[in-house]
This record gives sequence, structure tokens and C-alpha cells, in this order.
Amino acid sequence: MKKYAWLLSLLITTTAVADAPVIHREHRVTLPGAGHSWGFVGLDPTRPYLFLARRENGLTVFDVQHQRTLKTVAQSAGANGVVFVPELDRVFVLNTDGSLSVVQLSTLKPLKRIAVAQSNLNSAVYEPSTGKVIIVSGRRADRSTLFEFDPKQERITGAHELAVKKIDPLLLKGDGSFFLPMRDEGKVARYAASTFALLDTWQFAECPKPSALAQDVERQRLFVACRGEAPMLIVTDRQTGEVKARLPIGRDVNAVAYDVQHQRLLIPSGVDANVRVIEQQDADHYAEVASFSTLPMAYNMAFDAQRQRVYLPAMDFMQPAPSPAEPKPDPQFQAGTFSITTLALD
Repeated sequence: MKKYAWLLSLLITTTAVADAPVIHREHRVTLPGAGHSWGFVGLDPTRPYLFLARRENGLTVFDVQHQRTLKTVAQSAGANGVVFVPELDRVFVLNTDGSLSVVQLSTLKPLKRIAVAQSNLNSAVYEPSTGKVIIVSGRRADRSTLFEFDPKQERITGAHELAVKKIDPLLLKGDGSFFLPMRDEGKVARYAASTFALLDTWQFAECPKPSALAQDVERQRLFVACRGEAPMLIVTDRQTGEVKARLPIGRDVNAVAYDVQHQRLLIPSGVDANVRVIEQQDADHYAEVASFSTLPMAYNMAFDAQRQRVYLPAMDFMQPAPSPAEPKPDPQFQAGTFSITTLALD
């Protein structure tokens, strides 16, 4: 009996390993540049290009198919993020000086730079039901602003100040509303895109700092990455906010992607230097099936669902030791070390 029990255990273990997704590092390309920080990355919806907002080094367009830099967009110093509106042949660039750059998507030619705010613009989404681009300001003490931008007229049409210290990237629900994570306030809110009326506010136990969001539209589930002493993923009902599941995740998560095709979540942690893969067994049951090592500080991510690739920017850095004068010193990034790691998923 012991012999057969051992064989059964081996069979179960082997089957579990065989079923686990295979992840491997396909490429890692280092790009030149003296900048000491970077912002968000975004995938071109029309071509296999990755837009890298490299702040001091400008907006770099990287060909993921050939793994090479295509070009750095002219006059793009300060690029912190991008939002694509392909039907207008435009990509709008959010800048650290509070301006918005207009770039022709097909030619990558800069067209104009529009003053929006006096300091950093953080992220943006294009909301197709209203035709608006919704722009998120950077941290402003205890206030943040959502700007309405008309991409056809290329002008700001409204501004909404919120009592929120920092707004992480918005998530469009797909019904004319959007989710807004309030990290410092410990809440997730939902607003109407047409009027900016507050529709819902949710606060979850054991989720002191909600940050990155993703969703499963078919099963009506919202995924909330929670920072804190015990970081976790909260799975909620997208309509009611009712918590359906909780799972531990890595520290200081900045991005979450839901892979519709394979019903799994991809969650990078720059602090832990890994990407966790969480399998969705059904709407309310989840299990971590694998994690793959990345680079420290690889916290932003672009997920290419069509090619089943994950793109992670990072830089080498030195971390000064804490001191009485500076108890939490910032890392010092090293020039010439900015890289893009490509992970391939089976």
C-alpha cells in the first residue's frame, strides 16, 4: 500500500507541475540614456510597438517584434505616460511639467504641446462612450484633479478636484463609468464618465492601500491589488463590491493584468522582483500557480494578450542607507542601465 501511495503522490505532483504555466525570459535589452527615473509603458494598439515614457530621456518607441529601439519622439523630454486614440491617429503624452503633448500615431511626429497643470500629469484613459480622455494629475498634497480632454478639439473641457492625495491609474468599467483607486484613503470609487458623479465607494477589510486594478468583465469580477503590511489581492463583485476571495501577493504592486484567454492574473512586484501567476479556477476561486523572477524595481508592466508577452522596464540602482536626516532615502538609479525584459508565457 505504501508503494502505491507513493506512486499516487508522485503522479499528482507531476501532473501539477505539468499543468503549471511555463514562463521564461525571452529577451532583455538595455537602452542608452542618462535619465534617473521612468514612468508608464503602453502598447501601441495598431503595431507591435511599446511606448516607454522615460521622463528625462523622453518617449522611446520600442519594436517588440525585432527587440530594438525604433526612435525617441522629438521634443518628448518629460514623458511620464501615454494614452492612445487610434481612430484619430493620435497618441497623447503626459508630461512631468504638467503639459500634454500631441503626437501623430502613424508617423510619431510631435504636433503640439498643451499646458494643462502646473506640475506632473500621472496617467490617462480614453473613454470611448463619451469620446473623452480623462487625465489624472500627480500627487498634490491632499488634493488631486481629473481633467476632461476633448481629443478631437485637442483642448481641456473640464476639471474636477477631488479630496484624494494620489490617484492610481483609472480602470474603465465599460458601461460609461470608471473605477478610481484611492490608495491613501483606503477606498475604491466609481464615477460616471459623462458627469463625474460619484456612483459607488467601497472600502475593504484588510485592504489599507488599494492600488492597481483589473477586471474580468464576463464573470463580473474586479481585482484590487492592496498594499500594506500584508499585501493581498481582493476579488470583488464588479456591481456590488462584495468581496469574493482574498489571496496574498507581492509587495508594493503597481500593476495587475487579467489574461482573458487563459483566465489568469499576472501581478509583478518590483520589491520582490517577481511576477506572480494566479489561476482563476472559477469566478470566486483562485490559486497561485507560479512566480517568475524579474529585476528589482520592475514594477510597471505592459501585458500583450495577443502575443502572450509581458514587458517590464527596470534600472540598476543604489539604495542609500537610512539616516536620521533622511530615514527613507530614494534609490539612485544608474545611467545607461534602463532595460526592457520580455517574458513569454505558454
